[in-house]
Amino acid sequence: DPKHLLASYRNYDKIREMYGQVPGGMFGGDENCRPGFTDPRQAVETCGMVEMMLSHEILLSITGDARWADRCEDVTFNSLPAAFTPDLKALHYLTSPNMILCDKHTKSPGLQNGGPMLLFNPHIHRCCQHNTGHGWPYYAEHLWMATPGNGLAAVLYAPSKVSAKVGDGTKISITQKTTYPFDEKIRFTIKTPKPVSFPLYLRVPAWCENPTLSINGVSSSIKAAPRSYYMIDRKWSDGDTVDLNLAMKISLTQWTKNNNSVSVNRGPLTYSLKIGEKYVKAGGTEKWPAWEIYPTTPWNYGLILNESDLASSFKLVRKAWPADNQPFEANAAPIELRAKAKKIPQWQKDNLGLVGLLQPSPAKSDEPTETVTLVPM
Repeated sequence: DPKHLLASYRNYDKIREMYGQVPGGMFGGDENCRPGFTDPRQAVETCGMVEMMLSHEILLSITGDARWADRCEDVTFNSLPAAFTPDLKALHYLTSPNMILCDKHTKSPGLQNGGPMLLFNPHIHRCCQHNTGHGWPYYAEHLWMATPGNGLAAVLYAPSKVSAKVGDGTKISITQKTTYPFDEKIRFTIKTPKPVSFPLYLRVPAWCENPTLSINGVSSSIKAAPRSYYMIDRKWSDGDTVDLNLAMKISLTQWTKNNNSVSVNRGPLTYSLKIGEKYVKAGGTEKWPAWEIYPTTPWNYGLILNESDLASSFKLVRKAWPADNQPFEANAAPIELRAKAKKIPQWQKDNLGLVGLLQPSPAKSDEPTETVTLVPM
C-alpha cells in the first residue's frame, strides 16, 4: 500500500524535525523524546542507534531509495562508534552529539534516565548489552543486494567480499577494497570461472556531486547523479576491476532550528572537536573493566568560518591508517581537520556535568584565536 511507504518518509521527517536537529543521524530520546529537550546535549540509547540502522537497511531493501543508505551511514559512522570504547568491550547506555564527560553520576533530569547512563560499562546497561550486538553484523549483511536482471548492487560501502549467482546462474565473487568512509577510493575486483553478463549497481551518496568511475583502468563515460546508482551492464571476465571515486568535500550543515548552530562534514563523516581524554577505571573486572572518561583540555569553542570560501576555513590532515584497523578512536583517526576557533567563556557545563545549552549563533567572543583539531564524531 503506497500510503504505508509514504508514512515511513513522513515519520522520519517529523521525528528529525521535532527532536533531531543535530548531527549524527539520531534524535534526543533519553529515555523518551521530550518536548523542549532538543539541544545537542540530549542523548539517545545505543539500542536506538542500531535499531535505526536496521530500519534504514530494511527500508533500503524494500525501496531501493539511496536516501535510506545515506541515513544509515550517518548513524553508523558518526553515532554508533561513540557509544563503545574502541576495543568494543564496554558501552554506555546514552550518547549525545555534545558530550564532555562520561562519568558514573546521574545526569537526570537533564537526561531523562537516572543512574550511571554515561559510564562505559560492559555489565549494567540492560537492553543495550545484548541488543547492540547486531549493529555491525546487520550492517555487513546489507552491504550487497540482489537486483533485477540477476545483478548485484553495492548499496553500502566497506571492505568486503560477496559471493552470489548472477546472470545465467554463474557463481562469482566480488572483493571490495577500501578505507571508506575515511577515503574516497573504492576498488571492486571480480572473480568468475567464465565470462558472464550481469548489471553491477554502485550507489552514489547524496553528498557526492562529482563521482568518477573507471573499468580496468579506463575512465568510464557513465554518469550518475547524487543519491542515484551507477549501472554497469556488461560481460564481466575474471580479474576485471572497477574503481569508484566518491569525491569528498568539506561542507557545513546549519541547524537553523537549533540556534543556528553548525556542524562540519566531509563526505559521510561529521566532525567534532578533539578533546583530551583521561580514562579512569570505575569497576567491572580485569578482563571487562568499566571506565569513566574526563576531559583534559578545553571544549567550549566556537568556529571562525569564512562562509564565502568555506574550504579556506579548514586544513585537511591525513594520517597513517591505524595498525590495529580501528580508525574510530580519537587519537587514531586517519583524517583530521584543523580550524580556527575562539573560546566562549559563557559556555560552561552545568551542575550535573552536562554541556551548557547552546546560545544563539553567531556568538561574540573577545578571546584570542586558536587553532583546534576536529576528528570524526
